[in-house]
Amino acid sequence: MYQFAIVALLALATLKLVDFLAENVGILAQMRGLLTFVIAIVGVWVLDYSIFDGFGVATRSHTSGMWITGFMVAGLTVPWRALFSFLTHDHATRDETLGERQPLRRAV
Repeated sequence: MYQFAIVALLALATLKLVDFLAENVGILAQMRGLLTFVIAIVGVWVLDYSIFDGFGVATRSHTSGMWITGFMVAGLTVPWRALFSFLTHDHATRDETLGERQPLRRAV
């Protein structure tokens, strides 16, 4: 259970770091999705953390476990953003479409 909490909190830290960088560095706002993946994978790599080692699951290599954990961290930023959007009614910027729908146009 602690392993999942670690991944969830790493995702929260990744999300807030990406938001901070995107707001303060103009060019990074256009690459928010890519920046999320890069920061998540680099963060997991710096910590040398693999969720599979924590659960005792055998993987072919520790490196592949870290890559997959990095992708899991990046993927868990979406529920965090959805939760913040629900609580604050502040919708995400360009890269995410949480709750923003375009009505269907009638075919003529």
